Amino acid sequence: MNIQNSVVVITSAGSHLGQNLAQHFLSLNANVILVDNNEITLNRTIQQCQQYSSKVFQYLLDDHSFESVQPLFSSINHHFDKGIDVLINLYPSLPSPSLMDDDNLDLYSSQISNIAMTMLCFSKLAAKQMLNNGKKGVIVNLSGHEQEDPHHSSSLISEFTQSWAEELMPFNIRVGGILPNVSRHAHSHNWAHNYDELIRNAEYIVENDYFNGRILDSY
Repeated sequence: MNIQNSVVVITSAGSHLGQNLAQHFLSLNANVILVDNNEITLNRTIQQCQQYSSKVFQYLLDDHSFESVQPLFSSINHHFDKGIDVLINLYPSLPSPSLMDDDNLDLYSSQISNIAMTMLCFSKLAAKQMLNNGKKGVIVNLSGHEQEDPHHSSSLISEFTQSWAEELMPFNIRVGGILPNVSRHAHSHNWAHNYDELIRNAEYIVENDYFNGRILDSY
């Protein structure tokens, strides 16, 4: 896919990785739509991105329900010719719960469920719009990992990526996944390098028309 002038939606865009992804795709002359439900961080990202390009837009979600997300895709279809090209599903990862500490497992279970449903909701609406508009679109699932334990996100991203890719392949819609290389001994100065690798891998998946149903590890 040619990224230039494509329409790219980035979820959890208020995160640091979301901002870096947005700036990178803007540098490739894409139209970038920033999506988040945190108004403060979303405004920070849009202000930074507007220094790079005027082709950046923001959408503040009330929540991550289907009813809140659906108007976003209706707006994209209205303002851009044939709607979305790329969805970057940024997974806001959580630290894994301890078996020894008195963690609230019900809360953790609810958070994981909400993240999974959010990814499913965005991907379902994006795929439907791509299909209706005859687009050879791309969905990229990646962990927006700012913690030091990525293992819980691995299975979710792998499962979604592989199953969605198989389902959408007949419609020429590709799905790829990216997992960060993070260890418990990672130091803060490595995050810039890790982010660069994640971003380069996202660009590679979008541009490579033969990449589908696979997971890239960032090294």
